[in-house]
Amino acid sequence: MAIEFHCNHCGKLVRTSEEHAGKQGKCPACHQHVYIPTPPSKIEPLGLSPVDESAEREQARLEEESRRLAQRLASERERQPDADLPPAAFADDLLPPRTDMETLVIEYALCMAEGDLAGAEELAREIRQNMASAEEVMQRLTLDEIPPTQLAKIPAPVLVGFFKQLRERR
Repeated sequence: MAIEFHCNHCGKLVRTSEEHAGKQGKCPACHQHVYIPTPPSKIEPLGLSPVDESAEREQARLEEESRRLAQRLASERERQPDADLPPAAFADDLLPPRTDMETLVIEYALCMAEGDLAGAEELAREIRQNMASAEEVMQRLTLDEIPPTQLAKIPAPVLVGFFKQLRERR
């Protein structure tokens, strides 16, 4: 059975045998390189595993809990410490600054990935207040071979692009 397709350069109908499917060839009319497609009858469907809806719900729940904790930490940071309370009673002293900044940077990347530009810009304003710490976190996150679970679905080049935008909008 022959494969028939149109040259994407000149539009001429090209016929060739199935043994050339999936390879490069030259159009007999214009002599440009063309890809010879595989006929649909020869393409095997991919066996996809079903989506685990309970895992998806758990992931969404964890992400929402992480966002709420980040917002709570941010609001506690804004409070002025009371004179009679020990400094350890405040979130800034309980968590190292790197962890707080890492949470903000991860939340920024998640907002960008979800298309929540207003939320991302709000987080970016907070991140830019301590850009030196943010740079360290962004560098580490882009170099980690295994990203944090929240960022696992964001391709590394996209994540690098998000961080580049964050750096450029100073």
